[in-house]
Amino acid sequence: MKPANWRLVAAVLLACGSLSALARAEPGQGLAEAQQAYADVDYEKTRTLAAAAVRHGGNDRASTSQLYLLWATACAALDQADEARTAFSYALAANPALKLDRSLSPKIRAPYLEARGAMSGADERPPLEATLRPHKQELELALYDALHVAVRVVVSTRAVGATLYTRRRFDAAPTRRIATPNGAELQFFVQVLDRYDNVLFELGSEDEPERLVSVTPSTPSAPRSTRNSDANPVPYYVTAGALAALGLAAGGVAIAMDVRREDAARQWNGPACEHPGLTRAEQCASVDDRRVRAERLAIGLTAGGGALLVGSLVSLVLAPSSHANVALDAGAGNLLLRLRASL
Repeated sequence: MKPANWRLVAAVLLACGSLSALARAEPGQGLAEAQQAYADVDYEKTRTLAAAAVRHGGNDRASTSQLYLLWATACAALDQADEARTAFSYALAANPALKLDRSLSPKIRAPYLEARGAMSGADERPPLEATLRPHKQELELALYDALHVAVRVVVSTRAVGATLYTRRRFDAAPTRRIATPNGAELQFFVQVLDRYDNVLFELGSEDEPERLVSVTPSTPSAPRSTRNSDANPVPYYVTAGALAALGLAAGGVAIAMDVRREDAARQWNGPACEHPGLTRAEQCASVDDRRVRAERLAIGLTAGGGALLVGSLVSLVLAPSSHANVALDAGAGNLLLRLRASL
């Protein structure tokens, strides 16, 4: 082989060896190199090394915050404000207590203050939080991400007394239901990761896990009742109100018909229908017909109105459970009693 070819092969092997060494490098090594570059006031090198260490992934929460901080500070010093603001957002998500030295120049502090302003809320809530709690026969994973930096969440659980954790990875979402592992009590820890699997937030740890007490193991779900409190009660209330309104209207017309019946009865029994030579039926046949029609309408409308009010009560009873149902049922029942008494 020619000497030139040997040199080419040697160069390729050397490059491959360097890449392999970089791939095997510990996350802490990249942080130390970036910190040294920053101490040497080499912002371009700081930016390159910090970004490479972040993209290498696998950094714990403290290292993640430091790497993003170095990346952001170097970018700000190099007038890369947008990139600096993004890196500051990740640094603040991993360490909400992060504060820059006030002696730093305004061009470095400006993107930091913009990122900090985006995470601030009226309740002073941290920009990134995750919680895990029992919900019925499942676990509910809740994620709060004010800066939109989370990409994945890793939930690790084990029964109390067990050695190994069961790890499950999920895409970041505000809420997620997780099947409950077997065991009345669980130990767990939660990690929220960026796109490179660096830890931005953690709840508990492998060595010091959090604990859930009285977790019910997963069982086949029973059919959901129509009175499930998660269901929307508004359609039931609207239906009940419509039926009640129709029932009251029918009752009002029934009362009017009953008044007409009474008037016709008085006329039928009055002196106008008692002239000599003709029977009462011959003299006041139309009055009797009016009385009979009014009586039948009053009876029919009373029955129909009562049925509508009963339907209204049934709609309220079938509505999802609410403290208001008791008062509504009692009010509708009293209304029905008053209507029947008036009839």
